Amino acid sequence: MSRVWRAAAILLIALAATRAHAADKEPQCGGTTASPEAHIKACTRLIEFGSLTRPDLAKAYYARGTEWANQGNHDRAIADFTVAVELEPKFASAYYNRALSRSEKGDADLAIADYDTALQLAPKDWKAHVGRAVEWTVKGEYKHALADYEAVIRLEPQTLTGYFGRGRVRFYAGEFTSAASDFARAYQIEPGMYTALWLFLARKRADIAGEKTLAQEAGTTGTGRWPAPVIGLFLGVNNPEAVQKAATDLNVRRQRDQRCEANFYIAQWHILRGARDAAAPLLNDARASCPSSFIEHEGAVAELRRLDSQRPR
Repeated sequence: MSRVWRAAAILLIALAATRAHAADKEPQCGGTTASPEAHIKACTRLIEFGSLTRPDLAKAYYARGTEWANQGNHDRAIADFTVAVELEPKFASAYYNRALSRSEKGDADLAIADYDTALQLAPKDWKAHVGRAVEWTVKGEYKHALADYEAVIRLEPQTLTGYFGRGRVRFYAGEFTSAASDFARAYQIEPGMYTALWLFLARKRADIAGEKTLAQEAGTTGTGRWPAPVIGLFLGVNNPEAVQKAATDLNVRRQRDQRCEANFYIAQWHILRGARDAAAPLLNDARASCPSSFIEHEGAVAELRRLDSQRPR
């Protein structure tokens, strides 16, 4: 699941719309009616032959960078976003999207620097606080991550993102009771399987019963749409092998994503049973296979850090 609640949500790269060039034909640079490849070609034509003003040229580079990022070509995306901010140094969205691409490449420090600039230019951009909080979390800088999520809660108190994010940071820091409180608030705002799952995990680590909310959200059969099989594991009606089997999918990308999640949550199941040695290889697999935008990637990094700190020296 993506860090900001598939939501995550919140961390997907948005298309920019630039209408500076009155083209007679579709697709247009920054349009939404054709393939990403067609939009990239349209933006390239506009950049090379459009005779644009400096602000409109920055928008064209930004639009093309967004398409490159949507295709997963983050090197080219970063290059285009860089030109955009060179042309328009106060282009907050370009800094934000460059931060997202740098995050996808694992460049946490550079991503944080871009989020810093984006927030200087747009202090109320709560999504930039979320993005920066994620990078601080991956670095293990939980104090800074908490500050960013608290800013999100101040700016957008009725969205689950701030509470769900702050709950995860508190979970990684070992503050399980506080984490459970945040997850409960997030679940109250927007009930969902993943929120219920993290609420359950925090409650169990805090020695608080948590099965009731988990069963209410997904039932007790352990079947149904993903991640119901994972929830069934914690309710005692599935085993790890059944979860791994359920993660198999004809869609290659969906299978990759579900297997990465399966590894992370099965590792959590082992940790709850005191089997840390069984959890570690699964967490390593999740860290390696989960997209960096997934909370399970963030969680695997944090849990491995915790396991390492608990290892006898």
